[in-house]
Amino acid sequence: MKTDHVAQCRFFTPEDACRIALQAYYTATRHLTPPPGETWFAEDGSPWASATDFAEAFSGELQARLGLLALDYLGEFYHVSNSWHLLRLACNIEPEKIAPILAKHEAEIAALNAEFFGDEMNSLPSVDNQVNNHQSNGAQNA
Repeated sequence: MKTDHVAQCRFFTPEDACRIALQAYYTATRHLTPPPGETWFAEDGSPWASATDFAEAFSGELQARLGLLALDYLGEFYHVSNSWHLLRLACNIEPEKIAPILAKHEAEIAALNAEFFGDEMNSLPSVDNQVNNHQSNGAQNA
């Protein structure tokens, strides 16, 4: 008999998934409604919310509800967003759509790291430079 190891990881049913997704969808929609008395468009003509705002609200609601369900079933609240890198997950689903976005994201991160750490790593030799990566005894290099 073959053991379904993945079944041990699933802590909610497909019906739970549909219920949670619908709850997250409608709650995210309510979060994007302007407060009473406010108009949809601001004085400068910009809308109260955008498609990106809805996607973020839906994702946050979904992650919070999954965390709460994990708390109910597993006795621990899991911060889903800290565990999953959403761009990489999306790349696994539809790589041809996400690959350029992921490449741009990684280039932006590399640029930020270069700006923060310096292009030359504060004049330290690179890790593959074996000549300069030995311990100095002072007199030999003086």
